[in-house]
Amino acid sequence: MSSIGVTAEEIERTALFALIAHGASVANAIPVARAIARAEAEGNSICGLFYLPIFCEHLDCGKVDGRAEPHVAVQAAVIQVDGRSGFAHPTIEVGNTALAVAAQRYGIASMAVRNSYNCLALSHHVTPLAEQGLIGICMSNAPASVAPPGAIRRIFGTNPLAFAIPFAGQPPIVVDQSMSAVTKTEVILRRNRGDPIPLGWAQDKAGNAVTDAAAGLEGSLLPAGGQKGANVALLIEVLAAALTGSALSTQASAFGDNAGGPPGVGQFIIAIDPAHFAGQAFAASIGHLAAAFTEAGVRLPGRTRNRLFEIEVDINLWRKTNALVKSV
Repeated sequence: MSSIGVTAEEIERTALFALIAHGASVANAIPVARAIARAEAEGNSICGLFYLPIFCEHLDCGKVDGRAEPHVAVQAAVIQVDGRSGFAHPTIEVGNTALAVAAQRYGIASMAVRNSYNCLALSHHVTPLAEQGLIGICMSNAPASVAPPGAIRRIFGTNPLAFAIPFAGQPPIVVDQSMSAVTKTEVILRRNRGDPIPLGWAQDKAGNAVTDAAAGLEGSLLPAGGQKGANVALLIEVLAAALTGSALSTQASAFGDNAGGPPGVGQFIIAIDPAHFAGQAFAASIGHLAAAFTEAGVRLPGRTRNRLFEIEVDINLWRKTNALVKSV
């Protein structure tokens, strides 16, 4: 696979122009382009440029409304945001402003996002909360691709969960993971390259474990941690979909094709202000916890997410990305 070195700034600028060219407003395109570039800079390519051509196709066919204006309703510590079938990033960004204010006032606040879209790396939605001294927890449902143990029918999406913990004088502690054994995008990439997948990632239509990526995509992904992962995926489905009034994973249209109209998935975000609970003792406890990790010889989660100055991008994907700017 041939690659080319580009900067995060080049990726963000090109993604921005591509999204605008396909109908997104500048205000909506900016946070999406920023998220794509940031994912690539963090080495998280499955949440990066891979999705830009899909996003542009969805703008063209109306699966996402690039000019949607989210509606925010605030009632004390409860924030509700209707994405109106627009991009998740501007929707969550505008809601997070009210969420942080509410958490600082009441100690804990929550935000329900409905009529939303693919929010890519969830860590990007909670890190800003941690940078304001808040604990941030974010979860999202996604189109069904995962079968719980013993089932051959897809019930859950990859249903990712992320959290960020403020750490005084240090970058936040950040965890971002899906409840599937692997992301669906990674399986798609392996299928496209003709590479096998490890056992435990997916099963075929009959429920048999497979190493063939194509057979796994035709069947279903498997949950991380078996039944325990499936249980967490269920909780995320309840909070991110049922509680927000969004489409269940089994009802949501796919993120990867143009069929079915807007996916209508949901996100649920919780913000907690430690100052209302443990006060100054919280920072001391996090410091002791971090020291325990260091003494054990392991890194805190999120400490390997260094931003790359020059990013290696598949040359064909980069050409396709640039072509999107001129394709309309």
